[in-house]
Amino acid sequence: MKKLILLALCMLLMPLADTFAQYSIHYTLKNLPNSKVYLTSVRGSRYVPVDSCLAKNGDIKFNVTAAMPVGVYRIVFADSLFTDVILNHENVVMTNDMNNLLDNMNVEESHENAFYYSYWRLSSYINDSIHTISVLGDKIYQSSQHVMTSDLDSMARKAYQLTQTLNAFTQQLIQKSTGMYVNKLLKAYLKPDWEAYKKLPNAQPYKKRSDFLRAHFFDNIDFADTTLLYSEIFYVSCTDYLTDYVAVPSDSNFIQAVDFIMRRPAENSPIYIYILNLLVNTFSDTEWEGTFVHLVDTYLEKNTCDQTPHNKTMSERAAVIKKLKAGNPAPEIVMNDAEGKPRSLFELKSKVVLLIFWSSECPHCEEVMAQICQLYDLYKASGLEIYGVSADTDKAKWAAAIRKNKMTWINVCDLLGFQSPTIENYNAYSTPTFFVLDAQKTIVAHPYSPKEMSESISRAFSMQR
Repeated sequence: MKKLILLALCMLLMPLADTFAQYSIHYTLKNLPNSKVYLTSVRGSRYVPVDSCLAKNGDIKFNVTAAMPVGVYRIVFADSLFTDVILNHENVVMTNDMNNLLDNMNVEESHENAFYYSYWRLSSYINDSIHTISVLGDKIYQSSQHVMTSDLDSMARKAYQLTQTLNAFTQQLIQKSTGMYVNKLLKAYLKPDWEAYKKLPNAQPYKKRSDFLRAHFFDNIDFADTTLLYSEIFYVSCTDYLTDYVAVPSDSNFIQAVDFIMRRPAENSPIYIYILNLLVNTFSDTEWEGTFVHLVDTYLEKNTCDQTPHNKTMSERAAVIKKLKAGNPAPEIVMNDAEGKPRSLFELKSKVVLLIFWSSECPHCEEVMAQICQLYDLYKASGLEIYGVSADTDKAKWAAAIRKNKMTWINVCDLLGFQSPTIENYNAYSTPTFFVLDAQKTIVAHPYSPKEMSESISRAFSMQR
């Protein structure tokens, strides 16, 4: 009877012991000064500190509990340098040298990380070589007046051969790492094989490899595996797809791309919610406002179960953007100028108004001010007025920037910074932001560059005739 009771107690205690099981990271980093080192969890593009230690004589040590999610973690040192490490219920022992972190990495203990760094070492070399070939190829292509030459063909074949070498090596690592977390990452890193695809019985025809990848880019990524959220896989793959496979940046093309991405994860799954938030945040402060509104209207408001503060903010921002479309009346603004005099946007009698949102702390604002001054000089006699709204909170800095940039037009500020209701009414959270209005204060355009601005002002004057 006592033996049975003892056995029952042992069985009860076994899960408890496993919960508190500990593993360790021992990272010896030659030439690292004595300093604080951080261990952070990786979740897409976010890195959340989970532990810290003081490195002495290059020795970095962390204890890891089994309760920590399996995934990729980041050891951050020397302010901005880092080493990624996979944690999956095993001790990790690595040595390295600050003078060359990639070449000197040596994984002494941890099967997961041995495979991981075998891949990254070759991948870095091959991708650097492909990048060099691409840069040189672009120069040759430009100098040949966009004519394909035998040299360009040879370079393209070399780049393809390098890609195939990496793919073959990755396949070998995948076969050897069955059952490991790194196996999932390696599969996700592997680009779909067009040559293998063409041999399939029901293969769709594609004219170019880029066309094939545009349609099959995500084939090797498991959008049902939530453990991949503890890595950069979804963040990097979605970013790369939008960067590399949207041939001409436009709202229509980006909308097509985000719809293609959003069809991958199951609706309202953790991965779906993560990717949706990633895309919404990616487009929230860009010129591609149509894509942002599409994401909010089509997915954020209709397909998520809870109205988080983030979702509420994004929905409100989308509603504001809809009101700021060309043809709609501009919201009224009444603010004090530098002398403390109230200045109303609606009381301006000019034929065309260029509305600018800027800040003295915005480097890009200062870069474009000279061009805006030229536009003002060019069109002022024709009836152009500029109404500049500052997002500053320091009156002295605001006034100094006006003098420095020779901003002789109407300048106003409520000194509330980005908490200003006017900033909210115009969704002007990134500076500079521009609107072109006609004499009736109807929005003519929302330009994003001095060139677009000049064209919009010219068009606004032509509408007055």
